[in-house]
Amino acid sequence: MGSLFTSFNSGVSGLHAAQSGLNTTSHNLANVKTKGYTRQQNIQVDSYYQNVKVAIDGSLIQTGMGTKVSAVRQIRDMFLDKEFRLETGRQAFYEKLSETAGEIEDIFGETEGMEFRDNLQALWNVMQEMANNPEDITKRQLFISTAESFLETSQNVYNQINTYQVSLNTEISDQVDKINEIGEKIAFYNQQIVKIEAAGVENANDYRDARNQLLDELSTYVNFTFQEDEKGGMQVYIEQALFVDGGLNYHLGCETMPGTGFYKVRWLDNGYGDAFDTSEAYSNEKKTDVGSLRGVLTARGLKIADYSDMPKQPVKDDYIDDAGVFDETAYKVAMNDYNAQVKRYNNTTGNSIITQIQAQFDQLVHNVVKQINDAFAPNLEVSGDKVDLDGATTGTTEKGDAFDLTKLTGGTYKILDVRNCPVGTDDNATIGTEVFSRGQVDRYQKITLDSQIYTTDAEGNQIGLAQKTVDADGNETYTLYLYNEENENDIDWMYTLNSLVINKDLIADYSLLEVKANPEQGLEGAYAFGGNLFQDLLNSWDKELGVLDPNSLAAYDFDDYYTNMIGGLGVRGNGWNSMVDYQKSQVESIEDKRQQVNGVSSDEELVNMMLYQHAYNAASRYINTIDSMLQYLIERLG
Repeated sequence: MGSLFTSFNSGVSGLHAAQSGLNTTSHNLANVKTKGYTRQQNIQVDSYYQNVKVAIDGSLIQTGMGTKVSAVRQIRDMFLDKEFRLETGRQAFYEKLSETAGEIEDIFGETEGMEFRDNLQALWNVMQEMANNPEDITKRQLFISTAESFLETSQNVYNQINTYQVSLNTEISDQVDKINEIGEKIAFYNQQIVKIEAAGVENANDYRDARNQLLDELSTYVNFTFQEDEKGGMQVYIEQALFVDGGLNYHLGCETMPGTGFYKVRWLDNGYGDAFDTSEAYSNEKKTDVGSLRGVLTARGLKIADYSDMPKQPVKDDYIDDAGVFDETAYKVAMNDYNAQVKRYNNTTGNSIITQIQAQFDQLVHNVVKQINDAFAPNLEVSGDKVDLDGATTGTTEKGDAFDLTKLTGGTYKILDVRNCPVGTDDNATIGTEVFSRGQVDRYQKITLDSQIYTTDAEGNQIGLAQKTVDADGNETYTLYLYNEENENDIDWMYTLNSLVINKDLIADYSLLEVKANPEQGLEGAYAFGGNLFQDLLNSWDKELGVLDPNSLAAYDFDDYYTNMIGGLGVRGNGWNSMVDYQKSQVESIEDKRQQVNGVSSDEELVNMMLYQHAYNAASRYINTIDSMLQYLIERLG
């Protein structure tokens, strides 16, 4: 009787196992098209064994007590999950860089219906027209208006780039909020999974699916790692900082960087500080090119850049003195400093497509402005050890303050070349009027002297440095035009798009534009464009403007500089487009492999359903057979 009842229980266990298999299979079929669903599978094991007796050889003779479902597991490949999330994050990173390059190309490609290149060409054309006919006042007016249009267009382009750059703050903030939301949901599912699985009766597979789907979504924003504890909870780390710990999650926040108005991402409540190290350029090897949040931060950069962010390589000739002796030690020190600047540039300004193009574009405009200003108001570079004050010790500034002239006997500085500079067509034959001005700082500090001061040229000739004027009474005064050097630590002292304006004096009076020859040259009344002075300005368009990238030795003239700047932007954009295409193919390939493992195949599940139906029927027939045997025995024994 006991043996038959045991057999009866074995049949019942088989019935339950088949029923559980049918339930799992039907659940799989119902979720064939459910996004994020993972195929489930029953794991069946022997229930337990009953010892009957010990055999002669000492081995146990046992009777099996049936089967049971030990677990309903998910079929996933953790390796494929990690690869999928890494490549998805890398795709999102390069998509953001590619998108940013496209935005900048659009800004340069269409400015009020015309390409920026046309503005450069228009400025060149009007200078050439004025060179051919400088006495025509309409040409001078056209030059000023064209210069104004050039500056306005340049600043419009620059400001559009800056506006787009600042707008990325909003995207950073939105992504941070979304990451925090994902973290909260992961923590919630951790709690549910631990609660359900604590009894050891069942796995919380549907909650696990939801959690895995959140991890897939998180991978598009940031690079992360995770591990699961023995209770089913999960720890998630973003950039090695704890983000989710079981049912607890930590939050990211945005903090404004001083002096920039740009957001940086920081941890709010886990004590880790900055969430991302932005001191180095992104790297595939270090996996710092993963996640769209990293992509936005990289594309945006750390500041609004200008020409001062472009490292300037030391010129070897500057380290050769008048006797032809080369100061090799000083040159090496300068080169070491330059190499350090290049490294810093590559990790900061050059790492961001926005800051790189800002610096390059500002350098282009800065050099255009510098060439034009230096043509109309040329400077002499004076070495203090060659200055003869001729007994003078004090001068007077425009504000009436005393100026110590002994300062001019040390160092190197620039002054207006009062003997060779052109003059305006006004009655005073004004000199030193620049076309493009710094908004808050004059080109020159004008110092009134009682007597002339001198320097010596290369041939040993004595040259007066101040402009001599004689009033109606025959009194002589001298004016020294001391150039206010650019200060890259103060934007007001820089010829940058952030501070440039057209000289307000020129706008008010076109006659101040210096187009006449300097009387000191014996050409009083002649127009300067007839000689070589301003022809040098036109020729400067063909001279080397500078390098686009400190990592390259190639230098360009004005037109080629702009062409290669836009071309370089396109090359970087195309490179990122190629990376996006490659990453898409990688993600699709890995996802196909993932689906082969954890995806639901309706054909396979239908086969399993038939298998469990047959098992169910077999268990039923087995139970019926045992039931008939028991009935027979009871009736016979009764």
